[in-house]
Amino acid sequence: MSNKPSAKAIAKLNASILFPAIRTEIIENPSLFAIRGFFIFNITKKTVPMTEWYLLFQGFDAPAVVSQKRPVLPKAKRDEDPIPVAILQIEDSDLLNFMSGGLTGSRGIVSGKIKIAGAIELAEQLEQIFLKAKGQEKTLAYLEQKRGKSEKARARL
Repeated sequence: MSNKPSAKAIAKLNASILFPAIRTEIIENPSLFAIRGFFIFNITKKTVPMTEWYLLFQGFDAPAVVSQKRPVLPKAKRDEDPIPVAILQIEDSDLLNFMSGGLTGSRGIVSGKIKIAGAIELAEQLEQIFLKAKGQEKTLAYLEQKRGKSEKARARL
């Protein structure tokens, strides 16, 4: 018997909606994301590992990658440092709270809701990236849309 979460359980995660939205934003506004860094998000639900998402930013050298498949990191050029890596572990509900502005990065770290390993200074830039991309407004719009669908479903009962 496998402990791996089902595709259906993963599809119901907030992360499964929010990260594709981030991918769309990056495609539409690549200049907002002119940083170099690799983020690995370990998404949990009630402390159970559910899925991983990868965000690879290569500055202006190449398009950013947002994927559930781990991308190959480019080799550093002769005159530059390797791409820094930040690993974040976060509950799916806390991810939604972070992206909507209800949980700041520093509060998440201090409270233990966001665990970080690797390039901490890179992880600190994450909040600024979401602000530039108007992530809070877009996440709140997603929540409103989700709430509206729930209310319509209850009204049919």
